[in-house]
Amino acid sequence: MRPYYLRLNANGYYVVSFTNKETGTRTNYKSTHTKNYDEALQLAMTWYTSGAPAKQKRKPDYDSAFDFENLLKRLTFDEAQTLYEKLCSKFRFEGVPVQTVVPTPVVESAPINELPVEEPAPKKKVVVVHKKNALADSGLLPEDVAQKVYEPLNPDCTIKLCEFLRNFWTPEKSEYIQNKRAHKKSIGDYHCKEMRGMIDRYWLPFFGEDFTVGELTEQYLEDFLQELANFRHLKGATINHARTCGATGLKWLKNKGIIHANPMANVEAFSKSDATARGIPSEKEIKQLYELDWDSEVMYLAFNLSAFSGLRPGEISGLQVRDIDSDKDLITIRHSWHRTGFLKSTKTNLIRKVPVAHNIILRLLVQAQRCPNANEETFVFWSKANDYKPFLPQYYDDGFFEALRRIGVSEEERRERNIDFYSLRHFCATYLANMTDMRNVQAILGHTTPAMTKHYADHMTDEHFNSIREIFEQSRMNILAA
Repeated sequence: MRPYYLRLNANGYYVVSFTNKETGTRTNYKSTHTKNYDEALQLAMTWYTSGAPAKQKRKPDYDSAFDFENLLKRLTFDEAQTLYEKLCSKFRFEGVPVQTVVPTPVVESAPINELPVEEPAPKKKVVVVHKKNALADSGLLPEDVAQKVYEPLNPDCTIKLCEFLRNFWTPEKSEYIQNKRAHKKSIGDYHCKEMRGMIDRYWLPFFGEDFTVGELTEQYLEDFLQELANFRHLKGATINHARTCGATGLKWLKNKGIIHANPMANVEAFSKSDATARGIPSEKEIKQLYELDWDSEVMYLAFNLSAFSGLRPGEISGLQVRDIDSDKDLITIRHSWHRTGFLKSTKTNLIRKVPVAHNIILRLLVQAQRCPNANEETFVFWSKANDYKPFLPQYYDDGFFEALRRIGVSEEERRERNIDFYSLRHFCATYLANMTDMRNVQAILGHTTPAMTKHYADHMTDEHFNSIREIFEQSRMNILAA
């Protein structure tokens, strides 16, 4: 039993909980008021040996006696008269006449002749644009010919572009989002917030506040995407994300008949070939992580499910009590929790079963039972902020990065190797591919086309599961014995 437990809270500060040696219970988490792990660890050790300081009550900023002087200064004549009448009514004061006193009028002093103070002019927002008319400046075409591609495509539409896109991705204002949600198509608030962030970071600096939808042309959009690639140095996936942010809104305007031509229709998306290949931890690092004394039970279980059973982060968050079969040591992957905050089907829209070590199965059930309202539909990885919802999939990255730091993998090295929590699934797939038939790996990981996955998943017997369970356990033991 550990003497104390150290973890990060939602605000990034380390908090510590101590274990009672006699009862085995743990105290409530107490903040160390630091985001530095070494400082928090030293402070936790000091509190463990010397005792944690008692929480000090905040001293009142006033004396216990009632401050009549302050009250009298604040009261107006009408308020004082009303207060007097209420006091007479409550305490039954009698025979004290109410004097009607006209308050002394305040005489304003004559204005002093002063020089007029000029108010500073409002600062204009700086719009950083490297080449707004890139084609016209390139010399490829004569200037008069090149300028034609910048002529307004929908001159009658005077809607301001960036203002429209912000409203389009604001659920309370967007008819598009409200209609999608009415048809049970999930567009989460988190996704909308991401889209508005794209507008502020990329669209606004290029087009500015006053650029209208009517002025927009295909060439302006080509210049915009080139700006993101050549001067912002963004990856293809990020540029496509920014492109989609505007393309969805412009398509909606075209469908509504507000514009007669969609300038984004022929603008090609960027290739994702420039994406950095995801790295995976080594067997030695996996062993160190497995033997690590994790600060969080949630992170320890998530690590095991990803590294030794190949679950995706969203599938871990979407795991419910009803998905756990403790008799056969299997879990059923039915859902995935989307990073924007809703339950959806798996990536391949198929259900699969995965064998899990018996001790992990038991700890998963214990973790779920800690939920105040535990039942069959309780999420195993329920969030303390809202126990009806699980942690978002991106939550596991922070805990995993901290674990890597504790085994000696610096942030610089991690970034260079491009390792994140999803790398554990890649490690699992790579390791198992060298130890068993590829068909079994594909069926367990769901790492193939839906038709192929369904073909093999339908024929998975208990013998197959037992065989793969032995492989999982053998891989675990091999890593630990390496």
